[in-house]
Amino acid sequence: MKQTPLRSRLRHLGASILFIGLLAAELIYFFAGNNADADAAEEIASGRAYEHNLELMGGKFASLSVDFDRWFMSLWHGRPLAYTVAVIAVVIAAGCFLVAHLMSTPSLDERGQERKRG
Repeated sequence: MKQTPLRSRLRHLGASILFIGLLAAELIYFFAGNNADADAAEEIASGRAYEHNLELMGGKFASLSVDFDRWFMSLWHGRPLAYTVAVIAVVIAAGCFLVAHLMSTPSLDERGQERKRG
C-alpha cells in the first residue's frame, strides 16, 4: 500500500500524542500529593444528615446529581487526574491511528477494479 503524506502525519501525530500524554500522566501521578483539605470537605459532604437534607429538598435526582458532580470533579485533582490524562491521550491517539488506517484501506470499488486488472 502506498504511504500518503497525510496518513504518515496522522500516524506520527498519534504516536506523539500517546507518548506526550502518557509521559504527562506519569509526571502528574508521581508529583500529585494527598490533599487533606479535600478529604475533610468530602467527609462533611458525605455525612448522613447532609444526604438526608439534600434528598428532602431536591429529591433523589438532586442526590444523584450531587454524587455525579462530586465524582466528575474528583477526576481533575491529584492522582485521578493522571488516569484521566492517560485515558484522554490513549483515546485521541487511537482516533488518529484509526483515521490513518481508514485512509489506507481501499474502498469496495477500488478492490473490485484491482481484481479485474489482476
